[in-house]
Amino acid sequence: MHGGGGRARQPILFGQTDALDSSPFLETGQVCEQVSTNVGNLAFVYALKRQIVGLEGRANVPWNSTPAQVRRAGDICVIPCANQFGPHYDFGGPATRLDRIDVPLVAVGLGTQSNLDLTIPDVPEGTVRWVRSIMEHAPSTMPNVSIRGEFSRRVLDAYGFHDVCVVGCPSLFLNPSTTLGRSIADRQVDIPGRVAVAAGHPDRLHLAPIEHSLAQIVTATNGAYVCQSPFESIRMGRGEVGELNATEVEQLRKYVYSGLSTDEFKTWVKAHATVFFNVPGWMEFLRRFDFVVGMRIHGTVLGLQAGVPALCIASDSRTLELCQTMRIPHVLSRNCIDAIDGFNLEKLSRLFRDQFDPDLFDTNRNRLAASYCAFLEGNGLIPTPAMRSLAN
Repeated sequence: MHGGGGRARQPILFGQTDALDSSPFLETGQVCEQVSTNVGNLAFVYALKRQIVGLEGRANVPWNSTPAQVRRAGDICVIPCANQFGPHYDFGGPATRLDRIDVPLVAVGLGTQSNLDLTIPDVPEGTVRWVRSIMEHAPSTMPNVSIRGEFSRRVLDAYGFHDVCVVGCPSLFLNPSTTLGRSIADRQVDIPGRVAVAAGHPDRLHLAPIEHSLAQIVTATNGAYVCQSPFESIRMGRGEVGELNATEVEQLRKYVYSGLSTDEFKTWVKAHATVFFNVPGWMEFLRRFDFVVGMRIHGTVLGLQAGVPALCIASDSRTLELCQTMRIPHVLSRNCIDAIDGFNLEKLSRLFRDQFDPDLFDTNRNRLAASYCAFLEGNGLIPTPAMRSLAN
């Protein structure tokens, strides 16, 4: 344990970037390396840098920094987290690096990875050791790990980690309005005019019928198909579909829009697919639409933060948990795959209207913001005025 929680420290952000202003001059491989091949990661990193005093405008400290480099950069490390606590990756290497760092650590937004049945996953020992190392670097006696929701709490508890704080994802607090839910409800229409789709996971071919239905809505509304991950999807969003090999194009076509020929699909991609490497531009773009829908949680959250009605199609535990914690309208993917009529504009609007209570959304958001601010302050970090306003 390092010091007390009441003293303000100079924070540093430990990890990847929050924006790629040089993206037009980079190859897609270089871009993917800086965003861990998922531009959705930019959303919560961008949020963190604007919610903690002292982070905005400061360069991030890379994961592979030496302890001396970390110490020179600041005296408390903020770690932006995703769904690391799951079976998909062993964080033994990062755990060893954390063990050598001699400054306090605070992890924000840690989640777990499992299926829609919320089964406790088998987490590699290296990843368990990574979380243990973070907790051993706590700045105070207060919890220094915030998590995404109650399922993550249950999973961490099963592995012996009991001292955590539920705050959801920092991306929920991007919009400073305390009445965001009411603003979103005011924009709801029975038949959305233009729809933006948060593009899904091309490797999950069992979900292709859902994506086909959404792609047809994009076509019908002159909408947008906003790509996030993986590498091939990001290339598609950058206008590089013609540079993919035949196998890659066919994989994307089968998942996104199998009703089109290969040439028709390439034309459709050029007309509708896009990708963003900074969060303000992403949200500014989404403001032009009447509805956002898709299987990407951050693509959906950014729509809501831009004041646009949005629906998330939850296909795993990480999306479902965040939807439940943050009161985001959602539907389970397994309940949609066999639907004969798929999605249409009326159905999207109805699913949103049936779930979205603007006052409950705002009350829940303000409550989570208060927990988030208390968590930061307990670790010697200062919330920005905008965060304090939401907490009040």
